[in-house]
Amino acid sequence: MKILVTGTTGGIGSAVKRAALAAGHEVVEVNRGGWEAVDSPLTSGKDFTSPLRGLDAVVFSTGTCPVKPFALTSDTLFEETFRVNCGLFVKLMRHIVAERLYSPTGMKVVAISSVSATEGWAGGAAYCASKGALSAVCRALDAELQPKKISVVALEPRYVKTKMFDACAGRMGVDPALAQSPDALAAEILTCLKS
Repeated sequence: MKILVTGTTGGIGSAVKRAALAAGHEVVEVNRGGWEAVDSPLTSGKDFTSPLRGLDAVVFSTGTCPVKPFALTSDTLFEETFRVNCGLFVKLMRHIVAERLYSPTGMKVVAISSVSATEGWAGGAAYCASKGALSAVCRALDAELQPKKISVVALEPRYVKTKMFDACAGRMGVDPALAQSPDALAAEILTCLKS
């Protein structure tokens, strides 16, 4: 299987990359430095599109989790959180669909959302709203792209033991021992891609 994985410099993305490679899959990575190419593959000086042709799967695990009291949150913080947690997914999927980079037999897409899409916590307004938007976009794309044999799902794990979670856990009032390992989530993601 040819799998595009984003966020491979973070805990979840790197775990997915390791698990996919160990299972014999081909992995194509897009990290923060590569997003400009999604905007303009022809003018970026790199051929961004060729390595993506024939994608069987996409795992979107790029994210940010700012923690700030709502009254102190700026428009900029909200906009940047939405841009990273939802906007980059939209941009990537638009590029893949418009350029027909998916396999003729179809494609499975898993976006890492969060239980925060439906459960709020103090200081997490921007994060929770952006993850809610990501989950909603996935439902809409799944409905729209079924005729192209593309399925899109948002996974909403409760807590995953990453550096980002560690930075937020105290403010969330969550016991870090409750978090699952990124490797366990990666195994769940690969199972989802096979089904």
